[in-house]
Amino acid sequence: MTSSEQAAASSPAFHSQYRVVIVGAGLVGLLLAIVLRRADYHVVVIDKDGELKEIGAGIILPANACRALAQANVLDKVKSCAVAPNAWVSHSYQQGGILARMELDPYIQDQYKVPFLVIHRPDLRRILFEEAKARGACIHLATTADVHRTDFSDGLIHATVTDDVEMVARNPDDGRKERTLQADLVIAADGQQSEARAFLAGHANQPLPTGKMVNRILIGIDRMREMGLEDLINPPCIHVWLGPGSMAVGYLLKDVFNFVLVCSSECEPEVYLGHREVEEEQLRAVFHDWDPRIRSLVENGHGYLKWLLLENGDTALSSCIHAAEGDKLKLALTGNAAHAIGPYIGSGAALGFESATVLGALLEQARQQSDIGPMLSVYESLRRPRTDLVKRVTQKMGQEWMLPDGPLQADRDRTFVEEVPPSQGYPNALQDPFFQTWLYSFDGEQEAREAWLLHREDSVDCA
Repeated sequence: MTSSEQAAASSPAFHSQYRVVIVGAGLVGLLLAIVLRRADYHVVVIDKDGELKEIGAGIILPANACRALAQANVLDKVKSCAVAPNAWVSHSYQQGGILARMELDPYIQDQYKVPFLVIHRPDLRRILFEEAKARGACIHLATTADVHRTDFSDGLIHATVTDDVEMVARNPDDGRKERTLQADLVIAADGQQSEARAFLAGHANQPLPTGKMVNRILIGIDRMREMGLEDLINPPCIHVWLGPGSMAVGYLLKDVFNFVLVCSSECEPEVYLGHREVEEEQLRAVFHDWDPRIRSLVENGHGYLKWLLLENGDTALSSCIHAAEGDKLKLALTGNAAHAIGPYIGSGAALGFESATVLGALLEQARQQSDIGPMLSVYESLRRPRTDLVKRVTQKMGQEWMLPDGPLQADRDRTFVEEVPPSQGYPNALQDPFFQTWLYSFDGEQEAREAWLLHREDSVDCA
C-alpha cells in the first residue's frame, strides 16, 4: 500500500463525502488537489481555460517549493524534467562583471535536504495535472465559477461550462451551458484577478500598474553556442543583471535558454491583462548600453512576449477566508489569489506551494466536519504574516536591484563584492544567511500539525 493509500485508509469517513471544489487548475490548484486526494477528500477542479497553457516558459523552484513537491510525492517526476542550476550569479549591467555568486547545487541539497530547480512551466503543470487525475481528482476545463451567485447557505455553486471553446470564440451566445455544483468548501486558486477575491473584497478587481513590465525571450541551445554564449549555459546557472530601472534574468531549461527582462512600463498606452507580443525595437532601445551578451540575446531570440506587473487595488483585503457560522459552504483563497508577489526573488510559486501544503495538511487532520471552519482560520493566521514579509522583501529587492546609477548603486555593488561571507542585510536577501534559512527551511506539514495541536490545546484550556 502506498503512502497515499495509507493516508486515505486512515482518514475519517466524512472526508470521502466532503466536497471540495478548487477553482483554478494552475500549479497551486493542482498541487492542492493532489494533497487533498491523499486525505481522501472528494475533489473537483475547474478552470475557465479550455486547454492547459502557460504564459511564462520557466519557473524557479527553490528549496521550500521542492519540499512541498516532495511531501506530495511528485518531486522525482519533477526532477526528471528539471535542471539543477549550479549557482545564482549577480552581474553588473554594463559589462556583465560578476558582483556575487550564491552556490545552489549541491549546496542547497546538502543544507536543506531538497534541491533547487528550474523547469518549464508547461512540463510542471502537465506533471501535476496527470498526478491529480491519477489520484482521483475530477478536473473540468472550460468551466467558470460565478462566486457572486453562489448560495453559501446550501452550498450551490453556479458555473458556466463551455462545451466548444472555438464555437464560443466565434459566437459568444453559443456553446455555453449553465451548471450547478454542490460543494462544502471552495478553494480559489485562480490567480491575482480571482473572482473569489473580488467577492471577499466586495467590489470588482482593480488591477493597478506597478510601473514595471516583464518581457520573455527564448533562445535555442544551438543558437546560444553559435553566438558564443556557452558561458551562460555551461555550467547551468541563474544569471541576474542589475541595472538602472531594469533587470534581466536568464537560465537554462532542458532545451532552451529562458531570458526575462523587467523594465519600465511607461511606454504602454493602457493597463491590460494577459500577454502581448513584444515590440523588439523598444527592448533594443532600453538595453542598448547593457552587457553585449544581453544585446545579442534580445536580437536573436524567439517567442517574444510581454505582460504588465500588476498589483491588486484591495491590498488591505481583511480576510482570505469566508467561514460564516451556519453557512454550509466555506471559501478560502490560496496562491496568487491570496498573496501575489513580484518575480524578483523567484518565490511566487514557492509561496503558493507552501500554502497548498499547509491547507492540505490542516484539512488532513480534520476528524469531524466542524473542524473545517477553525482550520481555515488557523490557515490564514499561519500564512498571512509569512507571505506579507516575503512580499515586502521581494519589493525591497526589486527596488535595490534596479537602483539608478549613483552613490547608492555604488555602495550596493561594493557590498556585493566586499562582504564575504554575506551577513544580515546583504543586497541579495537570498544570500542573507538568516533570511535564506527562514525562507528555505519552511516545512508546511510540520507547521500545520504544530499549529492545529496548539489550537486544540488552547480550545481545551478555554473550555
